Amino acid sequence: MRSALALLVLALLAGPAAAQEADSYEVRQVQRALAAHGLTPDLAPDGKAIEAVHIVRYEVFVEDEPFPVFLNAFHWLTVENVVRRELLLRPGDAWDADRLLESARNLRALRIFSVVAALPVQAKTPGKVDLLLVTRDLWSLRLEWNLQFTDAQIDQLLVQLTERNLFGRNKLVLGRLLVLPLTWSVGEAYIDRRLVGEPLHLEQSADVFFRREDDAFDGFTTRLELARPFYDLDQAYGFRLQAQIQDRVFRHYRAGEVLTWDDPETDAEEAIRRVFDTEQLRFSALGRRQFSGAFTHRVALGVGASRLSVEANAETGLPAANAESFSRHVLPRPLTQIYPVVAWAGFARDFRTYEDLSSFGVSEDVQLGPDLSLTVSAPLEALGSTVNAVELFLSAAWASAFAGDGLTEAAVGAEARLEDGAWIDQELLLRGRVASPRLGIGRLVARADWLLRREDTSNSPVTLGGNNGLRGYPSEFFFTFGGSRIRANGEYRTPPLVWHYLHLGAVAFYDAGDVYGEDDAFALRQSVGVGLRGLLPQFNREVFRLDLGVPIDGSGFSVTLSGGTGQAVPLTNREDLQFDSTVGNLYNQP
Repeated sequence: MRSALALLVLALLAGPAAAQEADSYEVRQVQRALAAHGLTPDLAPDGKAIEAVHIVRYEVFVEDEPFPVFLNAFHWLTVENVVRRELLLRPGDAWDADRLLESARNLRALRIFSVVAALPVQAKTPGKVDLLLVTRDLWSLRLEWNLQFTDAQIDQLLVQLTERNLFGRNKLVLGRLLVLPLTWSVGEAYIDRRLVGEPLHLEQSADVFFRREDDAFDGFTTRLELARPFYDLDQAYGFRLQAQIQDRVFRHYRAGEVLTWDDPETDAEEAIRRVFDTEQLRFSALGRRQFSGAFTHRVALGVGASRLSVEANAETGLPAANAESFSRHVLPRPLTQIYPVVAWAGFARDFRTYEDLSSFGVSEDVQLGPDLSLTVSAPLEALGSTVNAVELFLSAAWASAFAGDGLTEAAVGAEARLEDGAWIDQELLLRGRVASPRLGIGRLVARADWLLRREDTSNSPVTLGGNNGLRGYPSEFFFTFGGSRIRANGEYRTPPLVWHYLHLGAVAFYDAGDVYGEDDAFALRQSVGVGLRGLLPQFNREVFRLDLGVPIDGSGFSVTLSGGTGQAVPLTNREDLQFDSTVGNLYNQP
């Protein structure tokens, strides 16, 4: 019975290939619920009507685990209605496995549960079926942190006190401290995924920045969004309103030191600091329409506006004689844009649930098949824009499962701006990723991407180092402005060793790549190393990593220690989204 149950549950969660994990963390929670409520799985639910829905909610800590259960008194158990409203099946509905799996994906996307599992169980009435939905809360009141470091250099330290499930109603409130090499900031955020119980999403945040050198005020940023997202794949209409204000000092730096610029239009050797003030305003309003089907289409139509102002400041130390050249070679291009925008996206309704892909012992949902998008905007002088232009943003990706629970993906993202008959700000990203099936000794994974930039007017840097894929070197060790980058990574990841719910794993890795400008020669940089991964699923769904890398390209012997939250080599869209960096419409590690 126990073996049959495990195979059934895992087949529902992740397909037949997952049946090899017959005693996973999630399956044990389902077994607990079945035993406690006297329920039996229904192995033939198709064609039956649902008689009842059983929702079993577990606290963060339970009796038979090595954590004291009195800690549950400091946590709000998720309210049953929060779980029920994400369920797309009701009593009286015909059994629909696809809608059940979509419900489970929606609940996992809330990121307040360590376990979400659903399966059919036998009903009291012959010829009908019941539905069992099991959730287990994550610890929601948390002192969260994200440390990215390379040797003694802190690339990023984020510390935030977060309540992810306020009053058990899936509302997030937080206060945060962010430390970067040259600045620190304090801020707050509030996210309400069901505003006043309605299908509305509200998100608000604000941060104030200070210079680490003397704690002087360095700027602020604030953001507000109100939307009706697509809560399920059959919802027809939605909308999104967004507004953002940013007024900050920007600095180009490497290893905690501000970079300097030598004016190419003079014979003298200047050392002008790459520092400037920016003021950016953004607003957009989109109406959205979804056409459901095996291949789902989403169309959006709306308007947008933005203004970017930049100028050197006292910290720049800019001589008047170099001001015009500095503006051309260093400063982003100031622009005011008011534009109509139209967007289309399409994707296959084909989803797969994995384990031990980017995390350990918890379900990870991946969309398979094609995922396409195209956005066109047209800033117009008649509306108040600086110049007439057409901007294109596109992406195309295809993910496939193979050999059980293997995963492969090929993707491309591109963007460009047509202005005065010329294409400028051209960017192209080519990416391939693969994860082998789980073998007895673990997984092999690989990622390669190629970022190409041409006719760049933003003068933005492209970097490579220990913080973004070359772990044998310090963070941002290699850089160029307006240039391109090639990056490749291969890893062997062990299966997790589970000790009292602590999941531990190891990796061995090879990294390679380089950044280069149009006039620079490409020189392949390489490193190898080993690392550790750890996870407590009651507290988090992302692993913590610690890596030790050594260059092997003849540049000399050195050892670089790096670490942080999440895998160093992302494999899934969920991991990509955390970077908030895109080429075209394709999210990618910067």
